Amino acid sequence: MAKKYWAGILFFISGVILYGFTSVGAVVYLSFIEGWSNPPGKYWSAVLEGGLLFPMIFSWILMGLGILFMFSKELKTMYIRLSN
Repeated sequence: MAKKYWAGILFFISGVILYGFTSVGAVVYLSFIEGWSNPPGKYWSAVLEGGLLFPMIFSWILMGLGILFMFSKELKTMYIRLSN
């Protein structure tokens, strides 16, 4: 069970680091945007035009998996308690 916990920590930290680098890349790319439309906004236009959507979604998945792995024991006991 400890291996799952450490894998969860590793996934979560990897997701946070990837999200941070993706956000920095989007902010750097903001200066090169000449125009943007109002619904996605300037930041999301930079993410879409810079090709940073896949790393952003992948970082969210990594963070979600990390949380699931870290709290898998608690989620299992909660599921058992709610199913009875």
